[in-house]
Amino acid sequence: MKILLDENLPEGLIEPLRQLGHIVDSVGSLRLKGLENGRLYREVASGYDLFFTKDRQFVAQLDAVTEPSSVKVVLTIIRSNRRSSSLPRSWRPLSALTG
Repeated sequence: MKILLDENLPEGLIEPLRQLGHIVDSVGSLRLKGLENGRLYREVASGYDLFFTKDRQFVAQLDAVTEPSSVKVVLTIIRSNRRSSSLPRSWRPLSALTG
């Protein structure tokens, strides 16, 4: 599975997801930080299966998107006091989905 993490998620999540067999990038590693939400979505839609974000506004704006896309956008909440190099408990089902 090809996954993109938004710039508002810890980069430390990349490696644990890769260890599960996923292809993982982040908005930061692709140098897309600060990109307008609509343009970012078009970039994501063209090459990823899942896009994780904490940005509620980004998710709300998806209703206005008319281009068809197979990417699934997942609004997520990660407590700030957890280690950023391990997966949140709610993401564990991703271990059943391999790249």
